[in-house]
Amino acid sequence: MKKYLMIMAVMLTSAALFTACDDKDNSPKYYPVVVTNGAYVICGGNQSSNINSSVTYVDYATKTAAQNQFHAKNGRQLGLTANDAVVYGSKMYVVVTEEQTIEVLDAKTLMSLKQIKLTQLAGEVQGFNPRHITAADGKIFVSTYGSSKADWNSYTTSGNGYVAAIDTLNYSLAKVYAAGCYPEGVYVFGNSLFVANSDYSMGQKASISCIDLQTGVDTPLTNSLIVNPTELAVSNLGVFVLDMGNYSDIPAGVRLVTATGATTLFDCTHASFMGTNIYAVNSIYGTIPENFFVYNIVSGQKSTFPTGLKGKFFSPNVIEADPITGNIFIASYNENESRPGYANYSSNGYVLEYSPAGSLLNTYDCGVGPNAIVFNTDVEYVKMN
Repeated sequence: MKKYLMIMAVMLTSAALFTACDDKDNSPKYYPVVVTNGAYVICGGNQSSNINSSVTYVDYATKTAAQNQFHAKNGRQLGLTANDAVVYGSKMYVVVTEEQTIEVLDAKTLMSLKQIKLTQLAGEVQGFNPRHITAADGKIFVSTYGSSKADWNSYTTSGNGYVAAIDTLNYSLAKVYAAGCYPEGVYVFGNSLFVANSDYSMGQKASISCIDLQTGVDTPLTNSLIVNPTELAVSNLGVFVLDMGNYSDIPAGVRLVTATGATTLFDCTHASFMGTNIYAVNSIYGTIPENFFVYNIVSGQKSTFPTGLKGKFFSPNVIEADPITGNIFIASYNENESRPGYANYSSNGYVLEYSPAGSLLNTYDCGVGPNAIVFNTDVEYVKMN
């Protein structure tokens, strides 16, 4: 669930400074236009098979996809389990869970600018197993599992996770916030930090942390429908949460959590937020979804679109929308040929690109285990007539 609207506003504001001129200036005048040149597919690889993470770049101009771009640009591997990423300003930040690192990249070239070892910066416990990331107010906010532990014999959890706030200019640690057990998605809204505490799907201590950014005080939100939250976004309407359910009588879906309670808006297994829309797909284990949909949080209208690849749209893992073009990208695993009906977690995946109206535009191959999609945006200057 990536958020680009603030980034776009900053880019346009900065660009406008270069277009200002005196009334008597007769030189050509230009105005800034934000464009997207491509999409980066962050692939987590496969830890059990020792397959490294990778980055696939989808080039809009050529309509082609180039794999292993991090390795190609930096001459080294990204490491195991790249789990999330965000573009903020001119940089991309990639969370690599098993390496305990945040890779800081030039968002245009993918050249590495800095590798942050989170267990060194935030401490061996507080920086352990980084998971998800967001950016706001000159900082990146990274959730970590921290001291969270799961006991499968008693089906209980213990300990808690954290969120590390890191300055994007000097990469210093600004603050560490205590969150709940096994935190995943993070979101900053106003003066509050929201965290999806999944409780590792145990369903006992799942919650949504609402942390005051100044004091660090957490006022958690709980509800019987919050059992395994993994992603979230916040607006004046409330907290929108992707919850994976309990794999039994509470299905996965997006819930709207407010001060008066929680409501399931629709069932789905993967979702992302962009502006006033939620983009989602419902891929229940063992089924092949034939549709994806877009839900408008203001009107409450849900538009459903066919995937266009019946029988191949096997196991989607990521859905994102380009904030500029509105095109929708869905990344999926392929089916395991030796085990029909199961996803192949050790082979390359693929990405489908759709128009905002739901028409299938392009299909691309990507690396193993697609986990996130972020976009290569830029400002171009167009001559005024």
